[in-house]
Amino acid sequence: MKLFLNIFLIYFLLPLLGFSSLSTPLFAAPLKIGLLPVADTILIIAAESQGFFKARGLEVDLVFFQSAIEKDSAAMAGSIDGHFCEIISSIVQVASGKNFKVIATTTYTSPERRMFGLVTSPAAKDLSLEDLKGKRILIAKQTITDFLTDIFLEKQGLPLDYMQRQDVRKIPVRMQLLLSDQAEATLIPEPMLSVAEKANGTVLLDDRNLNMPLATVALNASLPAETIKAFQDALSDSIAWINAHPVEGKALMVMRALIPPDLEESYVLPIFDPNYLPMKLPDKELYDKYIAYLQKIGVLKGQANPEGLPVPAYEDVVYIHHD
Repeated sequence: MKLFLNIFLIYFLLPLLGFSSLSTPLFAAPLKIGLLPVADTILIIAAESQGFFKARGLEVDLVFFQSAIEKDSAAMAGSIDGHFCEIISSIVQVASGKNFKVIATTTYTSPERRMFGLVTSPAAKDLSLEDLKGKRILIAKQTITDFLTDIFLEKQGLPLDYMQRQDVRKIPVRMQLLLSDQAEATLIPEPMLSVAEKANGTVLLDDRNLNMPLATVALNASLPAETIKAFQDALSDSIAWINAHPVEGKALMVMRALIPPDLEESYVLPIFDPNYLPMKLPDKELYDKYIAYLQKIGVLKGQANPEGLPVPAYEDVVYIHHD
C-alpha cells in the first residue's frame, strides 16, 4: 500500500509543474487557464495539445493547481484569465466583485458513467451507508463535493448532518488519508474514484442519475465575445477528437498525469456527449439550488448570515450567448 500511495502522489503532483502552449495567438497575451488534476480537464488539455486552441486563433497557457481553493485564489487575485471550476466558484467570485462567467460545461452526469462518488477506505470497504452514520467523511467545503454530499443525502432521505464532514482542501491529501485508512470515506471525482476502488474501497453512492452539469469553465467576461466563442469551439473540437480517438485520449491523460499508468487499460473515459457538452450550461433551476446551498452555509446573504455576500443574478454568472 505504501508503494501504491507513493506512485499515486507522484502522478498527481506532477501536474503542478504546468505546461504552456507554443501557439501563435490572434491576441496580445496568452490566456492563462487554471486546472485541477481531474478527468474531464482532458477536454481543455486536448484542445491545447492537439492545437485546437491555436487553430481557433487562441494562445492558451495551462496552469495546474492542487486544490480548488488555490485555483480560486488565483482567480480572485486576477493572475489567471479563466479556470476549470464548478458553478459555486463563479457565483462567489461574481458576488465578490469579480467578472468571471461560466461559458462551457465539461461534465454532465450520465447514467452510463459516474464522475463523482462517495467511496470508503480499504479498511472500511464492508461498511454500508447506514454504517457511516456519525462517521467522518472528507470533503472540501464550499465546493462541488460538499454540495453533492447534500444532494446525495437528500436523495437517500437522510439528514444533512448524517456524517461528520471534515474540510480537507487538497485532493491528493484526501486520497492519502483515505487510502491509509485515516478516514472512513470521502467524496471525490474520477479518476481518483477509480483509484480508490482499485485499492479496495467501495463506492456507495455516485452521480449517474442526477441529470445535471457538474464541472464548467469560467472565463473573464471582459474578454471579447469572439474570444469566448473561439474557446467554446475549441472545446467542441476536443470533444470530437476524444470521442474519435479514445485510446489516444487515455494516453494523453496518462502523459498529463491525470491517471496513473496502471489505470490506463481499465479506466473508462467519461462520456463526452456533444448534445450536452460544452454548451448545456447550468439552468436557472440548478442555479437556484446552488444559491440556496451558499445561503445555507452563510457565504451569501440569507437567513444564516444577513451580512453575507450579495446574491448575484443568474445572467451575471452564466454566459448568455446572443447570435
